[in-house]
Amino acid sequence: MYADQRSPVFELHIQPMFRLLDREHMLEVFGPSVDLWELERVWELRNDILLRLRAEADRNMPGIGVGGPWPREWIDLFERWTQNPTADDIGHHLLRALPAGLYELEPLSEDRWRLRATVVAPSLGCRAWFGLDAVTADRREYTLCLEPALPAQASAETTLYAVETFVRGDVRKLVVRDVAGVHELPVI
Repeated sequence: MYADQRSPVFELHIQPMFRLLDREHMLEVFGPSVDLWELERVWELRNDILLRLRAEADRNMPGIGVGGPWPREWIDLFERWTQNPTADDIGHHLLRALPAGLYELEPLSEDRWRLRATVVAPSLGCRAWFGLDAVTADRREYTLCLEPALPAQASAETTLYAVETFVRGDVRKLVVRDVAGVHELPVI
């Protein structure tokens, strides 16, 4: 685990890998024994989950009826998370990040908008993005995520940019969760 994961800038976070839809489906099928938001349980099941995500088992997960299959980059992210540098550390952790400054929200055209944040990462090789948590008619919810480099790199802070482009439609508000809390951004 990275030493600075417990700092005010980063917070351990597994939820962005599994949507609420994924979690609810698995709880319905398997009951409380398979809660995708429980880090230790997901770690125990990681190989089986990866086989099913990659459709290498008889039953692909998640099925079309429950929001699947996942895009290739989501599956690759989960696979990177399973690659563990030490036996006593659970997973290649995802983190909630803190932007270095304010969130930027700007129109690109009449109906396309861009959300952007600058993130100072602890080392080279990290990735930052906005994980989409929920969409309603008038609002979109995101988590500002950071994936540490694997294998771990020497500390050398680097600046990353998380960028999300979306169609405005009837969206009037963005909600962004980061290590500091929840932020509401009006889309004017």
